Amino acid sequence: MATPKWNKIRKMWVLQAKKNGIRKSFYSSVSGLKGKKEVLAKYDDWMDFGGVENITVAECLELYLEDIESRLGRKTSYIRTESYSRLYILPTLSKAKMNKLSVRDWQAILNEARPHKQGVKSLSKKTLCNLREVINGLHKFAYNNYFCDAWRGELYIPNGHQTHEREILQPNEIAKLFESSDYWYCNAFKVMLLLGLRPSECLGLKTTDLGDRVVYIRRGVNTRGEIVDGGKNKNAKRVIPLPKLAEEIIRETIERNEKANFNTEWIFCNGSGGMPSQSTMRKQWNRLKVEKGLVGSPYSLRHTFVSIVSSQTHLAEGTIKELVGHSESFDSFGTYKHQVKGELETAAEVISLTFERLKAENS
Repeated sequence: MATPKWNKIRKMWVLQAKKNGIRKSFYSSVSGLKGKKEVLAKYDDWMDFGGVENITVAECLELYLEDIESRLGRKTSYIRTESYSRLYILPTLSKAKMNKLSVRDWQAILNEARPHKQGVKSLSKKTLCNLREVINGLHKFAYNNYFCDAWRGELYIPNGHQTHEREILQPNEIAKLFESSDYWYCNAFKVMLLLGLRPSECLGLKTTDLGDRVVYIRRGVNTRGEIVDGGKNKNAKRVIPLPKLAEEIIRETIERNEKANFNTEWIFCNGSGGMPSQSTMRKQWNRLKVEKGLVGSPYSLRHTFVSIVSSQTHLAEGTIKELVGHSESFDSFGTYKHQVKGELETAAEVISLTFERLKAENS
């Protein structure tokens, strides 16, 4: 068995080993017996499980998916990794050896990825970013298990990806949205517009999330009917001041649920009082927008909020970012600015007055 040696010059434990023709060095800067044991643990791990120079991409992906499932279950991360691997990675690199691939090989996967739908010429930037995330996750897993070496460089999103101009509702369409409607999720659409919520966040609202003229965004209901705690990013979990108009609509919705004898915690429950459904909401939106001549998707209501509030109010960019839960790196407003003192407290009133004016001018 190899024995670690203390390097007096570098002040660290060093252990050099060889397996199946592959040389590997293990280090620890921790002095004493603790550092020696740390190096030996790395060495034993590599001898038992690592150094598999012939492992293929397909074999590594199988192990990676098992790891994701054991940690996170068969949810978003697992489904995305399995789908993107099957569509874009395995057709080209299934039998390739993990330790033989370079950054250039993986960049080629991104550069050559094509849609699997007829009539669509290129993938969207979001899809390419998701694919890059899957590739980086796979490589990190492989590196941590000694299936490959570290990369020198990084992956880039290629030019020529498909871009979609974000659709937003115009003032006359906003007025139409506030007209009476029999659609079950009509009030949810209005609240998404007034608060700039993601569809999942709006459907995730519970009666316990209501405070004194504020609402707490704590969870979402995704497209697969799963409850996701937290949110899309570290800023998604937030407190939003309730504009008077939004508060009235929420109270009206709760009263509707009570009149239907629904003993439910969900504000925008389904038609039976249970957990809401993005699928049903989207179908209702598609019918509603045809009837009233609207545009976009339920997510367009969030885009409309950002556009209206940023162009027709004097709220600071940082305040708007806080309201919608954007990450600091999100490029909708450029460089993130700090919240103007006291502005968040007046934001609800400003937003309510803005949408009330738009309704009145276009009714």
